[in-house]
Amino acid sequence: LELMKSEYLDELHPEYYGFKKEDYDKEIFLNGIINKKSANIREILKFLKKTYCGPIGYEYMHISNPTERMWFRDRVEKDENALKFTKNGKQAILNKLIQAEGFEKFLNTKYVGTKRFGLDGGESLIPALEQIIKIGGQSKIKEVKIGMSHRGRLNVLANVLQKSYKRIFNEFAGEMDGSEDGAGDVKYHLGASSDREFDGNPVHVSLTDNPSHLEAVNPVVLGQTRAKQFFHQDKQRNKVIPILIHGDAAFAGQGIVAECFAMSGLPGHNTGGTIHIIVNNQIGFTTSPRFARSSPYPSDVGKMVDAPIIHVNGDDPEAVVYATRIATEFRLKFNRDVVIDLICYRRFGHNEGDEPSFTQPLMYKKIRSHPSTIKIYGEKLVNEGLFTKQDLDQQIIDFKNLLDDQFKNAKDYKPKIRWFEGTWSRYKPERGKDKRGVTGSDLKILNNISDRIHVFPTDKNIHKTITKIMENRKKTINEGSGIDWATAESLAFGSLLVEGYPVRLVGQDSGRGTFSQRHSVLRNQIDNSRYIPLNNISSNQKNFEIVDSFLSELAVLGFEYGYSLVEPNTLTIWEAQFGDFANGAQVIIDQFISSGERKWKRASGLVMLLPHGYEGQGPEHSS
Repeated sequence: LELMKSEYLDELHPEYYGFKKEDYDKEIFLNGIINKKSANIREILKFLKKTYCGPIGYEYMHISNPTERMWFRDRVEKDENALKFTKNGKQAILNKLIQAEGFEKFLNTKYVGTKRFGLDGGESLIPALEQIIKIGGQSKIKEVKIGMSHRGRLNVLANVLQKSYKRIFNEFAGEMDGSEDGAGDVKYHLGASSDREFDGNPVHVSLTDNPSHLEAVNPVVLGQTRAKQFFHQDKQRNKVIPILIHGDAAFAGQGIVAECFAMSGLPGHNTGGTIHIIVNNQIGFTTSPRFARSSPYPSDVGKMVDAPIIHVNGDDPEAVVYATRIATEFRLKFNRDVVIDLICYRRFGHNEGDEPSFTQPLMYKKIRSHPSTIKIYGEKLVNEGLFTKQDLDQQIIDFKNLLDDQFKNAKDYKPKIRWFEGTWSRYKPERGKDKRGVTGSDLKILNNISDRIHVFPTDKNIHKTITKIMENRKKTINEGSGIDWATAESLAFGSLLVEGYPVRLVGQDSGRGTFSQRHSVLRNQIDNSRYIPLNNISSNQKNFEIVDSFLSELAVLGFEYGYSLVEPNTLTIWEAQFGDFANGAQVIIDQFISSGERKWKRASGLVMLLPHGYEGQGPEHSS
């Protein structure tokens, strides 16, 4: 939109470094830098301007790992003609833009003033997502998990996840039966999944349901991804990858974003890196960037984990697809987070009934006269001779006709409700009937578990005090009295493990236990190695995973909730350090755990441990 003028710093002029105009034609030995053996200053400047001063801006010099930094530089500089696409590639990009813009225009015509939080102005997001999935398929990725808020969500559902247009029109008409499809949530909160195929490579793509609370879905998606990776035995973390789509104001403003970055490299929460896409429409509802963040760019928070950042002009869809390609390659090679700052605009107000010029008159004066992305790109392709203006217009008309046909059939559309399918099928509740099943365990089994977890090899060099504690626990079990909570808990976990159910327990200091009560992870006093008794009961037991989480409630509980959505056969537990601290994660409790099944028909078996009763320790430590 050219609302701000860029400064050309002195440091970008060769004269700043002592070169004179007569030096511009002198040959300089480069030894492979900018992919050349040698070049003169004039050639170097031309290359650098073309690479770094065009529709894409790169930030990677802050990356502390030299291998990653050099890879990124070489990848960006390896070909000054990298932004050249084949005829088929250009047509594929155009097709997605036609779908993206045509879909929004159709909704705007048929449902005037109805909230849809359209993607108008940021349509290049759609071919960008297609590129990630395509590269993913070529790299043998099995699944892509997507999390995003309301902006452009319907477009992503329709044109990436291939949710049928008539189903979406059916929802706009209010035909969905809330009793069958949840208690009801607005259509731009709903998720979906589909099986896509690119070049013969199948990829399962899913979009997670989310509330209006911006960015709250992020850790949920990461938890789902981690669980999928575990059950795919994806040790390289390249079979399932997460994509998180953000708004510029929320990415800079919501603390949960920083929390998710903080957990990105931790052993208990690592997913092998997330591809972040900021749909940067340069405004947050009515708030201008000057009042929305203190940093130059909304993407700057990504630098806390050395994530490379790619800024790209949304009006240049080829540049957007190219930037996405580099980001995806980086994520797959280094298993780390990467950020794409998709600089675009919001053609209408925050929602379609909003008047944006009340607060941004100059911006929206510019936007009203600014051509759409498809107009800019379509004219470019016509000028290149790819096809005629009439051919382009016909492609747009053909898609409009498709939507008209889908609209006519929308009222009679009867969607299949997908609820408690797959691994959840055995857990579908019967109406009016609670199913508890047998929850006890045979005494012989419990005694055998006790023998295995309370006695350990002498070469483990366990602390003498802990050895004494374990001896006392075994004694209470043998005598059948005086069994404390921690002992009973370990027996319960052990019984599940031998029955074939994995257990995952996550919380602050959960390995030892806040009150030094659990001792489920024991340290060798000689070499500091870990020994987990509950993973040494039998050769065919399931895995006991216990994680000392970092100091967060909000993101960690969201992550564990997401984990619990994927595999009902796993006992997934989040433990608060004290029960009083659970309200640090209140958004997850209220918007997902308490209401997720009712709103979205997504069940969770998550258990929250909220220790209390430690009276006399003040208002935050006694619950």
